[in-house]
Amino acid sequence: MTVILTRALVFYILLTLMMKLMGKRQIGEMQLSELVTTVLMSELAVLPVTDGDIPLLHGLLPMLTVSSLEVVVSYISRKSARFRRLLNGNPITLFERGAFIEQNLTKARVSQDDIEAQCRINGFAEMKEVETVILERTGKMSVLPKKNPKPNQSGE
Repeated sequence: MTVILTRALVFYILLTLMMKLMGKRQIGEMQLSELVTTVLMSELAVLPVTDGDIPLLHGLLPMLTVSSLEVVVSYISRKSARFRRLLNGNPITLFERGAFIEQNLTKARVSQDDIEAQCRINGFAEMKEVETVILERTGKMSVLPKKNPKPNQSGE
């Protein structure tokens, strides 16, 4: 039992250091490659932690390889817009000038209800107050208001 606890502590420290060195953000802000790296590294750490017959190095070497690959991919992505678009995609306009863009809703697998909910969260009571809704590469929606909303028809 002591061996498993010691190994768990070693891998916890190593995973934390590697993720810090890779510059990881909050989970909600991770790009796809960062999320895959995180999941893969946790899987690579499990067997050496729980099986005392597996040398620590058998878990550490693949983890170092994966984290190094992520650093290289991040560097290339930072330097190359084309690679970045290939890896992370482009923002998708879901709503523009009073109309939902059905083709983009299908592509993004987002419903009109999801967009309306996001608009309410952003303080817009009605869609007629919104000019554009964009699904960003991070998975979050940007809601842009109309520049000159029409005055309230009730005279207020």
